[in-house]
Amino acid sequence: MELTKPAHQLVSFGRYRLDRAGGRLLRGRRNVPLRSKTFAVLEYLATRPGRLVAKGELLDAVWSETHVTPSVLAGCVRELRQALGDDARAARFIETAHGRGYRFIAAPTVAAAPLDRPLLPARDVELADLARSFAQAVAGVIRWREQGAGLEAGRVGARGPRRARHDRRARGKAPRSR
Repeated sequence: MELTKPAHQLVSFGRYRLDRAGGRLLRGRRNVPLRSKTFAVLEYLATRPGRLVAKGELLDAVWSETHVTPSVLAGCVRELRQALGDDARAARFIETAHGRGYRFIAAPTVAAAPLDRPLLPARDVELADLARSFAQAVAGVIRWREQGAGLEAGRVGARGPRRARHDRRARGKAPRSR
């Protein structure tokens, strides 16, 4: 089953989302950096799940106008495995058929991204995460200071009668009897 490439199409597998329109791989909300050809290899494989894709077919699809050796493809697959935390010996995403090609073995789901909530560029997501962390830190400092002020007020209140006695003596008045 060949998938077309409509705008806003996402391919989800495991903890990852392949934003085909945006040309990026996301893990949760974080961007997973990939070179453009490495992304193209992942996209080609992920849109053909379970199918053995021959090395020649992948080379023609991703490097159509350029002559490259199969080692370039192997380097891209190695980079993908590293980015996905995959292992060639116990593959979860990309399986190697030695001497023949590669197969995408994860169970992907294909969906259109909601148009009312477009995906944010990776930097915007990172900035939003940083802003959220900063706001939480500021709120924590404010709580800490308020708690500290409450403790200070409690100490002053506990010492209040003694200070009052001391102040009365300093002003020449007799301390109050208990």
